[in-house]
Parts: sequence; structure tokens; C-alpha cells
Amino acid sequence: MLTFTSLGRKGNLGNQLFQISSTIGIAKKNNQKFSFPEWQYSKYFVNELPQLDKNKKFIQIVENAYEFHNWEVETGDYDINGVLQSEKYFDIEETKSAFHFKSDFINALTLKYNFLFKEKHIIISVRRGDFVHHPHYYQLPYEYYFLAIVENFPDWKERKLIFMSDDIKYCKHHFGFLPNTFFLENLTAIEQLAIASQGTNFIISNSTFSWWAAWLGEKENSKIIRPIKNFRGIFAGKNNDKDYFPDRWIEFDYKKKKIENKYLALLLKGELGKVKDFFNFLIHFTQENKRKIFNKIANSIK
Repeated sequence: MLTFTSLGRKGNLGNQLFQISSTIGIAKKNNQKFSFPEWQYSKYFVNELPQLDKNKKFIQIVENAYEFHNWEVETGDYDINGVLQSEKYFDIEETKSAFHFKSDFINALTLKYNFLFKEKHIIISVRRGDFVHHPHYYQLPYEYYFLAIVENFPDWKERKLIFMSDDIKYCKHHFGFLPNTFFLENLTAIEQLAIASQGTNFIISNSTFSWWAAWLGEKENSKIIRPIKNFRGIFAGKNNDKDYFPDRWIEFDYKKKKIENKYLALLLKGELGKVKDFFNFLIHFTQENKRKIFNKIANSIK
């Protein structure tokens, strides 16, 4: 029996989908059964995950590298600990079955948003939040998203541009001038993911949520544009992300392209936004260091 007891406590929705899918795939490959602790998102899917026996004792096994590697697991009860972020771990059919949305849930959303998919479209998943100036993650500025649209979809002006993000205000500020845009707002993460599953073409960030938006929505004729990498800096040197994105998805290096001068307003907004992000980062960094110093002094006095 294989399980992932940290489910729901080790990352948000995108991370959790990887944990479930990879645990199932590793279990199937090793002819083992699998089960999981209670999961807050189970109610949205048709097929419930096998429930973990809380009284069963498990031996923890730890992922020893970020990139894909074969888990050879002997018969027994094991609790996997890792990020497991590669499609290569999956049993594809089992994963699709596990994440098949309930009809009442998906139908309510499609009834409201189906108009988005009646014409050619692109879903653009923009990750901001804690990714901005994060030392581990490859940084994707406004140039990446805009150039990914215009360079990979020659008919982009004839398509519905559907933006989803954890910072929709940023998207509106930078991309609101584009024709035929629609910004998904006031939706939970699982609702956004369900809507994305109805899409066909995607431009994604390097976040796990973006990854799953594209994976669940991918169809035979889909075009999925993704960044050239996931990690950066020292962290990238220690963690090989070569297996993170499926090979069939199209990598796009925005640094090899340039925004035309006719989009001067976007360039000005974008560069000013970068300055604002940097100062916000400095403020947060300073406050965080002050907090750490204060706590250190307080602890030394005790």
C-alpha cells in the first residue's frame, strides 16, 4: 500500500494534484494499492480516492531528486515524501479518471462561461504572488505573456484572450488594452481549474496550477506554450527541472523576441510595474529581516 500522508499540507492545489497522480502511478507500476487521507477537493470529482486507514503504520520513503526517477518499491506499506512533479510518474488513464469533474459542478460553470469557448481562444494563466522575485523560480515578466501571444498565435486578434491569475488586477493593468480579452474573477482555484479544462489552447507560467490547467484542458489539437524552465539560480543548479514540462508542449524564450514600439503604452506600464515590484520586494525583505532580528534578540533574552 502506498500513500501520501502530507496531502493537503504540502503545497496548494497544483502541488496536490501532482502528489496524488504520481503516488497512483508509482503504486500501479509497482503492483501496489494506494490510498489517501481526506482531501478537501474530493467533493468536486466523480471518483473518490481510496481512503487511508489511519491505524495503518507506514514506512516513509523520500524522493532523492527533483527530476523523474524510477521508484522500485517492494511489497509493504509506504508513505511517499516528495514533490513528484513530472507526468512521467503518471498512469495517464488513472489520472484522468481521478480528476473527472462531477457533472453538476462543471455544468454550472460551463453554463455561465461556455460563451468563452464558442470561438477560437487562448487561456493565459499568469502566476504572480510569491513567485515575484522568488529566488527559486524562473521569473516571467509581462513580456513573456504578451510575446507568447503574438509570436505563437498569428491570428491572436481574432481569438478570445482568457486571463486567469492570482493577481487579476496586474493582468487588467497590463493587458486590458488587448482586443477581445476576458478576465476570470471571483473564482476559487478549483473553479478556475474546471473552466480551464474546457479550453484548448494555453499559455502557461511555471506554476503547478498553470501546469494542471493546461494538462486537464489538453486535447489532440491543443497548442500549449510554456516557459523554457521552472527554476533559476543556485536552486536550479541543485534541482534539475528537465522532466517538469511534457516534451510535447512548446517552449518559448521571450528573451529572444522584442515587443514592437507600437506597443509603447504596454512597455511603459510594464517597466514601471517592474520597479514597483522591486520596491515592494525590498520593503518585504527589510520587514522580514527586522522580524527575524527582533525574534533572535527576544529569544536571547529569555
